Amino acid sequence: MHKEFGSCGDSAVATLQANAGTNETMGIEGYWHVECRDAQGNLKWNEEFPNLVVAVGKQLMLDTLLKGSSYSVTGPYLGLTNASLTPAATDVMSTIVPSKEFTAYTVSGSAVRGTAVFASSTSTGSTPSNVTSSTASAITYTITGAGGTVYGCFLVLGSGASSTQSNTGGTLYSEGNFSVAKTTTAGDTVSVTYSTTATS
Repeated sequence: MHKEFGSCGDSAVATLQANAGTNETMGIEGYWHVECRDAQGNLKWNEEFPNLVVAVGKQLMLDTLLKGSSYSVTGPYLGLTNASLTPAATDVMSTIVPSKEFTAYTVSGSAVRGTAVFASSTSTGSTPSNVTSSTASAITYTITGAGGTVYGCFLVLGSGASSTQSNTGGTLYSEGNFSVAKTTTAGDTVSVTYSTTATS
């Protein structure tokens, strides 16, 4: 007697390994808009230019937001420069002040740096990128004395920051140069608007 056994079958194994992630990056930028008018209100020059947010400025921003200690804003104060800067991430207040700060001006009748008052931030867009921005109210500097040449602007804030001209206290947040140095004379007004954006 002959017995025959037969066997057949299918076996399938499917494996899916997914390593999907979102690579989110964020860039912080600042932008200046500056206008100069003579004593009669005529436009002499204007310029818009970007600036560098330096390392200590970024550190202060992240420590304030993420570290969790209480913090109230001192400043921010906006100053002008009387010499060309070479912006670098390692710059601090003593890089600029006092040797490169332009001081031949008043703000609202006082010889002080202007205070930048920022509006609440707003966000636009989501694809491919999101842009969140905040803009400070324009600050008007009235040129005094013999006037002089203005090369750019800087922003200082944080503990120790002061509106006093030539004061080195506080944390340098950002700095930037005009494309070309600008001449001012007594009676001119220089209006500076600063805006900052975070893009992801």
